[in-house]
Amino acid sequence: MAVIGAAPHQDLHRLVSEWAILFGSGLGYNRLFRFVADPSTELPSLRVECDLCRSWRFVDDTTLEVKLHPDAWWQGADDYVSRPVAPLDVLWSLERLRAPGSPHERLLDSVDVIEVVGENAVRFRLHYPDADLLVKLASPYAVIMAPDSLDGVNLRTGRVLGAGAWRYVRGGTGQVTLTAWDDYFRDGEPAANAVQFLPVSDLATGVVLLDLDRADMAQVTEQQWAEMDHEQYDSVVVDRQGRGVLFGINADRQPLADQAVRRALFGALDPQAAIAESFGIGWVGSGMPLVEPSWRLDDATLALQFDAPGVAIDAPLTLTIGNFGEAFVTHGEALAAQLRDAGFDITTDVVSRGAYLDRVWQQRDYDLFVGPMPPTDTPNAFMLALLHSRGASNVTGAGSAELDALIEAFSIELNAANRADLARRTQTAALDGAWLFMAAGLSERWAFNERVVDPPRAFPQGSGDGWKYVSVE
Repeated sequence: MAVIGAAPHQDLHRLVSEWAILFGSGLGYNRLFRFVADPSTELPSLRVECDLCRSWRFVDDTTLEVKLHPDAWWQGADDYVSRPVAPLDVLWSLERLRAPGSPHERLLDSVDVIEVVGENAVRFRLHYPDADLLVKLASPYAVIMAPDSLDGVNLRTGRVLGAGAWRYVRGGTGQVTLTAWDDYFRDGEPAANAVQFLPVSDLATGVVLLDLDRADMAQVTEQQWAEMDHEQYDSVVVDRQGRGVLFGINADRQPLADQAVRRALFGALDPQAAIAESFGIGWVGSGMPLVEPSWRLDDATLALQFDAPGVAIDAPLTLTIGNFGEAFVTHGEALAAQLRDAGFDITTDVVSRGAYLDRVWQQRDYDLFVGPMPPTDTPNAFMLALLHSRGASNVTGAGSAELDALIEAFSIELNAANRADLARRTQTAALDGAWLFMAAGLSERWAFNERVVDPPRAFPQGSGDGWKYVSVE
């Protein structure tokens, strides 16, 4: 695989780097749970399954018990004798993950106490019910380590010793090699004997490596894909939940406090046409990461949000566009043009990355904005932070008594069918309020040659769980 970038170091508990969890040290470790990523998975999905665990159950709304798989063992090393994964390993790792100052401490903010139960189980006692807890424990950063294997090991630069399907080695020039571990306890995983990630400076170099037969797979732009030989190469489009471009309206300003005005602004937009002019690929939605396909709003429901009657207003409005690259600016200008065509007096203000983050996400000094959302990996993180009236990242003035009640009920509902129903109702209410929506969900196209079988179709939360299913004919 030809990939862009590198990770600054390998200590996942102290690192925020999607490169590390997609192509780096994250693939050498395991978690209690992993994302369901086999080729038959219906998307979108954030469904989880056991990784190092054998079973789990909610004893009550605020108590989760997880039993470890008895066949899960640590990989051995010259100075470390393999042994079974133990509850104390889980306790040590997750306490380290949520230590004050860790970039990932909020993953377990609902957890009060983690304790060992007997010889093969751990118990999580929660401050409050958390319907996203399993998704958080499947985070690619929530890796489990063997503390007794770390004596004299620098976690930032030293070896990576896990209990999973891959043995991880990073080469001197930055390449990463994953070699199948023969003693892994899950049959049939991984499908390939080895996977190697080759760092490249840009996407064009990845295409060159494909053409030279030095790589089997590489990410490509839409223009590059259009110029490639489609008889020699196939491709897969990966939709990245929790990543993308938001369109937002400041409801704390007049006349935008009027829901009818906000809905008219939504109704003037054709976001798919704007995507076609800018990114080429992408998707439109509420912005909330979806755990199951049943959570997705049907096309008719979504279309209603962009079919509101026009409202005449005299006030000029400024659309703040975050300049995160040419495609972002083109996308914002396309949306502005659509609003002008509908009769709105729109001025655009293209601002730098720093000014966008300050003006929109810190000062909330804008009329309308279009730009990247903070990466958001769980449904509750999106709804509670961005759309609840008391949300920490509510920059639009969103919220109503009805929506707040739906979000709160959704955030603690453990029954899958009930939560799916609440997910649809909550998204519909949020879009009906016309505060913000995902105007261009991030999508990536990965091209591969005719030998590749079952390439990943999703990278949930930036995880590389799908690489274990890739093989080569």
